Amino acid sequence: MHLSHKLLVTGLCVMLLAGCGVTRPSKFYILTPVAEDDVAAQAVAGPALGIGPVAFPVYLERPEIAHRSGDNQLHYAGSHRWAEPLKTSFSRTLAKNLSILVPTDRINMYPWSRSASPDYQVILDITRFDADASGTVTLSANWEVIRLEGSSAINRQKSTYTESAGSMAYPAIVAAQSRAVAGLSRDIAAALAHAGKAPRKHTEAH
Repeated sequence: MHLSHKLLVTGLCVMLLAGCGVTRPSKFYILTPVAEDDVAAQAVAGPALGIGPVAFPVYLERPEIAHRSGDNQLHYAGSHRWAEPLKTSFSRTLAKNLSILVPTDRINMYPWSRSASPDYQVILDITRFDADASGTVTLSANWEVIRLEGSSAINRQKSTYTESAGSMAYPAIVAAQSRAVAGLSRDIAAALAHAGKAPRKHTEAH
């Protein structure tokens, strides 16, 4: 066999082996909101809420799902991906949760138009949102609820939520992350409920 033929056969074998590689089809995930009960399913004109801005750490600005493989190590699952930016899925899930838990049918996402005029603004800084090597999800967030009339902060919290996925299976991890967002949503809804019961301070005109 001529040398050129040998090279051609070798090249074809390499191509065939590459075609039989370990590339796996990607799987895509989204966060899910809390379940609606019969009461919450009824649209109500509750307080108008403005959600955002929502800040996320740079390490989560990737399509792959991140989890920690050590104290100082991150692993990105190449074939397990978010169906949309995690920040987008998180913000929409939080907004849906609050619409059910408050409840209200008046929610605007940041930045909203001047005509929106929310009663309250919810600002969040997410500092961690991933699973560790044991499958425990941690959501750490600094959040603030502001009454826009008078621009007064009515609640400011630094909160951490943990949920066990039970395994390192990615569907279970994402389900645990959804539960963590639900826990944060319930605390924000409770703060809004307390704000609605508290008397507003009125400034007398002089």
